[in-house]
Amino acid sequence: MLRDRRHVYLDHDFVETADRWIFGVVSNTHPPGRVLAYLKYIPGEGVWTREGVTYRRVLTSYSMREVLQMLETVRRLKPDFIYRDPVTDEEFIYVPVEKIVKHHRCEERLAELLRKPVNKLEETCAELVDGLASEAGVKKEFLGVSGSLLLKLRNPAADIDLVIYGGENFRKTVEASKHIQTHENRAAVISALVKNYMSKYPITEAEAEKLARRCHTRGIFRGTPYSLHAVKTIPETAKEYGSVVSRPAGTRKTILKITDTSESIFTPAVYDVEDINDHVVEKLVCYDTTFAALFQQGDTVEAYGKLEKVEDRVEQRTYYSLLIGSVKAVGMEYVKLVKPV
Repeated sequence: MLRDRRHVYLDHDFVETADRWIFGVVSNTHPPGRVLAYLKYIPGEGVWTREGVTYRRVLTSYSMREVLQMLETVRRLKPDFIYRDPVTDEEFIYVPVEKIVKHHRCEERLAELLRKPVNKLEETCAELVDGLASEAGVKKEFLGVSGSLLLKLRNPAADIDLVIYGGENFRKTVEASKHIQTHENRAAVISALVKNYMSKYPITEAEAEKLARRCHTRGIFRGTPYSLHAVKTIPETAKEYGSVVSRPAGTRKTILKITDTSESIFTPAVYDVEDINDHVVEKLVCYDTTFAALFQQGDTVEAYGKLEKVEDRVEQRTYYSLLIGSVKAVGMEYVKLVKPV
C-alpha cells in the first residue's frame, strides 16, 4: 500500500481546481487542510491540449526566477493559496484541500495506461515501463507516471516522467535505465542537462558538465526523453509534518564533504555533510531535482544557499542545513562538484 489517511497526496501527484489550474504536489507531508505544490499548467494559449481546452505551462525551466514569477501570479489571482507554513516560516503555495476537485495519482494513471495505451507516446511509455521493471526486478505496482501523461495533456513534443516508489526500487530502476542507453543517447542527455544547469545557476559550462555526467535519472527511449523520480513509501516517510521545524538564518557559501547519500534520491534531496570551512552546516537540502541522486559519499562540493537552523523533534537535536531552492537566494544559489570521490 502506497497511501493511507495521513499520506493522501504524494510527491509528483497533481491536483486540479474547478477553474482547471493544475498544481504539482511536492513532498508526502503537508500542513493540515493544505497541499504543498507549485502551479504548472493553466488554461490559455499554449501547446498542451485536453478535451478541447488548450493549456500553457507556467514553469518551463524550473528556475527560481520562474518560481518567483509563478508565486506572484498565484498571489495576485488566488491569494488564499499562499500560506506561511509555521514549520518553515516561509510563504509558498499550499493549495486548500477544499479547492481541489481532481486528484491525479501517479500509480493509478500508469495502471490505466498499461492496460490500454491510446497513442504513440503512451505505447512508448508502456514499453519503457515493461523493460525497466523486468530488467530491474521491480513490480509495476511500484511505478507511476507523472507530468503530462498523468494529466492526459497532449503535446507532440512531450516526454515521459516516471515515478518509482521506494528507495531500493528506485536504485534498481536507475541501474536498469543505464543499460538501455546508447552512447548517442547518453551524449544527447548530457548536452541537454548542461544547457539546463547553466540556465538556472551561475556556473560555467565545465562545472555544468561535471554535474551532467553524474546524472543517471534522465534517459532517452525510442527517441523520447524520460526522467526517473523517487517517492517515499509509507514506511520511509518516518517523520510526520511538524516533527522537523526550521528557521531562516541568512545565506552562506561554503565547502562541504558528502558523508551520507541515503536520503538524496527523494524530494527534497538531503545529503549529510561535513562543513570543511566552519563546521556549521550538517545537511545539504535540495528541492531542485537537479541534485537528486547526483553526489556520492566522499565528494566535495562548493555551495551557496539559504542557511537554516533546524530543530528535529524526533531525533531531539538542533543543527544547521544549507537549502538550495529558496526565494531567499534566488539567482545566487548553486552547487558545484569541486572534488569527485
